[in-house]
Amino acid sequence: MKDTVTLVMIVKNESANLGTCLASVEEQVDEIIIVDTGSTDNTLEIAGKYTDKIFTYPWDGNFSAARNYAIGKAKGDWLLSLDADEVLLSKPGQLKKLVSKSKKIDAYMLPLLYPISEKTGEYNQFLILRLFRNKKEYRFEGAIHEQVIVHHHEVVDIATELMIQHNTVSPQERNHKRGRNLVALKKAYWVAPQNYFLQYYLGIEWLGLAKPKLALPFLQNAYHHLTDDHLLFRAPALRYLLICLHHLDRFDEMICLSLEAALRYPEYTDIYYLGGIALEEKKEYRIAIKWFDQARQCRIPPAIYSHMNGTGSYLALYHMGFCYEKLGLTDPAKDCYEQALQENERYHYPAGNLFLLLLKEGSPRSTLAYLQEKAYLNNPRLALTIANLFFMAGYPSLAAACLVECSTTSEKDDEFLFQLGLYHIYSGRFPGGLQYLKQITKESDFFTTAQTHQAMALLLMGRFKTCRSLCLQMWKNKSTRSTAKVILSLTRSLQKGLDLAATCNEMATSLNLLNFCYHYLPDHLDQKSYYSQLINILESCLLRTTPGGNQVLVDYYHDKVNNLRELFAYKFGNGDSKV
Repeated sequence: MKDTVTLVMIVKNESANLGTCLASVEEQVDEIIIVDTGSTDNTLEIAGKYTDKIFTYPWDGNFSAARNYAIGKAKGDWLLSLDADEVLLSKPGQLKKLVSKSKKIDAYMLPLLYPISEKTGEYNQFLILRLFRNKKEYRFEGAIHEQVIVHHHEVVDIATELMIQHNTVSPQERNHKRGRNLVALKKAYWVAPQNYFLQYYLGIEWLGLAKPKLALPFLQNAYHHLTDDHLLFRAPALRYLLICLHHLDRFDEMICLSLEAALRYPEYTDIYYLGGIALEEKKEYRIAIKWFDQARQCRIPPAIYSHMNGTGSYLALYHMGFCYEKLGLTDPAKDCYEQALQENERYHYPAGNLFLLLLKEGSPRSTLAYLQEKAYLNNPRLALTIANLFFMAGYPSLAAACLVECSTTSEKDDEFLFQLGLYHIYSGRFPGGLQYLKQITKESDFFTTAQTHQAMALLLMGRFKTCRSLCLQMWKNKSTRSTAKVILSLTRSLQKGLDLAATCNEMATSLNLLNFCYHYLPDHLDQKSYYSQLINILESCLLRTTPGGNQVLVDYYHDKVNNLRELFAYKFGNGDSKV
């Protein structure tokens, strides 16, 4: 059989990812070679479901050596290299069709999609050589960030019909890998300090670890010394250099570099977007709009350029809207925010700006009606964002209304249940709120906070016995013990009029509970509610008689006044507005 394809992989403790990876490619390849470098989980068991060609290799810290060992076991005419935390995105038969396409091509660069945020749909896209003929001259090089080197560019092509998608990585895991990579890169750099590919990778790792000062010289050297013969590295070096300068607030240098690079790479969308960001930071809003608009005209750049998804669409529109807003041009700002939401409904940040503009022009209810008419509340992520904005603005009943509209969605997860419960409670609809919060399981990240709000609802209702039982459950958990202690004291004080300060001085917790109380804005205040007593106890008995509590309370109200002043200034267009 001609043009057979072998998948070659090295793995270690990849039981969480390996099955998904192999399932994405098993129907596309003729052979699967897996080399394990020391797994202690059930990685080998999962691998055995897809292939019997499983080998072991003693890990020596050299990624290329392990990958080349795997290649040595392959029989296919073509080799596809994947990591366990990646999947192949392709139509059935697309891989075989590609490798049979031309006898003159020995290797293909494939787009790699690296997610930034799963919630918002943001990702970076790079080209990476992962599909190549099984020839002796094509082997991986480099102990870290290893690559297959093909010296004759004419035998390399770009294939955009196949893509590799990387899994979403947690910040902790990402930082762990960056730290591991840095150790290996530093060793390699001391051996070859003039290797600008190594400097490029060092710059990226330092930038990823939020160390832009350390990243800057490496990225500068990489960009200025690599030529367009290595555009796959020079282009991302340019993009990361601009991002690094932004982190360092060196906006003038960003603008100069963007102007220079735009002349050289006029199709590179990200240059115009990042140049616009720098101009926006300098408050040159009219010029920034022109740069963002140029990014929109470029849309998605040629695949050869490293690209951040959205720089030519929803991200540019979001920033254009902000610039128009700063210029006092409300209508084009609204148009930009709405277009941004149309381009990517998962990117919810424009909804916040749109909400404030609508609230500035009309009433809270007219704002809700507009958002309903535009069907934004049919999208769970947008509904959650907008509901929280209504809540923070002091309209819990409208916040609940945002979520009720899409409460039948299949995406009603714990966050959705939590916010529904929260807004029902603070709009005075206690039974419904408690019912939503009780559905949140102990395994959820929202569970402990949900318990606090349940306890607050029970206090406001005067259900002291039930509240006490809940607090005793909370007491068993160290993370909620302080909250339980304060609420138990509040329960005793409401029932018997005891001095709260004598039994509790948990100042931060008390202040947090006081803040919750000020979110309680029911449509009709129940005269039987314990709201007023709760406020008085937290203020008078706890904060003012606790050492330092008086100043904490003063600072708290000072911040609330400042927030109101900012809201009034925004609403009525007067930066000097007094409350």
